[in-house]
Amino acid sequence: MNKFDKIYLNIKDCFDKLWSFKVRGENSLEIITPYSTTSDKFVSLFLTQQNGKYVVSDGGMLSSEAYDSKIDYDNQCLLKILYHLESYYDIKSTEDKRGYKHYYKTTTKEILIPNLIYDMAQFISMCVSSATVPFIDEKEKEEKETFRKQVNTFLTSIVSSERVKLNQSLDKKNFRAVRFNAMVHDNSSLTLINYITGSNVSYFTKSISNASVLFEIAENSPFKDHIKSKIAIINNSAEGYVPGRLYKYLEILNEHTGRDPLNWSEKDQLKSILNN
Repeated sequence: MNKFDKIYLNIKDCFDKLWSFKVRGENSLEIITPYSTTSDKFVSLFLTQQNGKYVVSDGGMLSSEAYDSKIDYDNQCLLKILYHLESYYDIKSTEDKRGYKHYYKTTTKEILIPNLIYDMAQFISMCVSSATVPFIDEKEKEEKETFRKQVNTFLTSIVSSERVKLNQSLDKKNFRAVRFNAMVHDNSSLTLINYITGSNVSYFTKSISNASVLFEIAENSPFKDHIKSKIAIINNSAEGYVPGRLYKYLEILNEHTGRDPLNWSEKDQLKSILNN
């Protein structure tokens, strides 16, 4: 044995000790991997067998922010990274009843399970680490997140969980980047809702413009006949809300929604609008 053989064995021994396992129920194994993230978490994966296939998934942990990082679907830079990684590692996804995404890979061959674990661990680690990059300033990030949580909490208090979907794509296959803060389902009809806020006028106008584009795309999509209404909820208590400097932007927004935006201070109107 030369000196490099000894070094190799030491490296292998150290990394082997970082792997651990937990049995979850009768048909699931949690695999705690040595792959880490910049949020100081180790990646966990879940192995199950369903319909003759082995499934390796993240158990919804990325979407549920279990790694202390949030996938901001309004951030186009982050989305490009996420979609690139999905394609590169051939990752599939599904959504549970709570609205959490589960990322996964499958195989019918037991021998390929380590390959799936490698791909999934790399994917989750890179996504979490990318999501911790400060693409926007912290004040604006806090403004958006606070308003999002406020509106989400209010919506779920006035609309049943079966009808409202938060942070939802218009269509997962062809329009997955066309994502609305909320969608309210009524049989075969949809109400599309976007939240608009900003820590300064520049961010506020950008928020209005993004909402206008999304509403316009929806109106020209194959789903247009199913859209019951389009609602923009304006945070009229935000620092960036300066009506005199937003007039033109709001005028264009009205053209794409067919109605005046709803000020957050008048949020109680949503009860009658969404439950009629």
